Amino acid sequence: MAHNEIWTPTATVAKRVREVRSRRGWTADELAKAMTEQGVKWERSTVAKLENGSRQNISLTEWLTLAAVLNVGPMHLLLPIGDSDDQYQVTPERTDRVEHARGWVRGYWPLPGANIIQYQGEMPEEEQGRIHLPPAKERADRINGIEASIAQLSTALQHLREEDDGKH
Repeated sequence: MAHNEIWTPTATVAKRVREVRSRRGWTADELAKAMTEQGVKWERSTVAKLENGSRQNISLTEWLTLAAVLNVGPMHLLLPIGDSDDQYQVTPERTDRVEHARGWVRGYWPLPGANIIQYQGEMPEEEQGRIHLPPAKERADRINGIEASIAQLSTALQHLREEDDGKH
């Protein structure tokens, strides 16, 4: 895709499947057979429709099976590889920088503007409180990111202290 174009999830999966399949030296028919062997009935035409953009959606089961048969991490099919400044369509109404979407999918951080307390409350306990910062190309951006993380953590700490005070 051209620089500054918005990546959609299905278009990204289609592009990445085509790239990986080509690197593996597989035909569309071979990929379809591998999918079928793993319990997802696909035909050569299914692969072609995905890769040429005439298929607009894939199921979670198909996405995970594609990742398994192509031997690639699911995230690396879902999100574009390359320029992290590009935009990614997180929802039909929301786009974010690819690097933010990638960190969110990994579970490193919430999407910009989200409630960090709610977000961390749904994490496994052993992962709560870990700090992951989005990469920054400029020192000032890195400083701003760290300051924003400190503010979010301070709010989360205050919330936890208030909960503890309410229990006593």
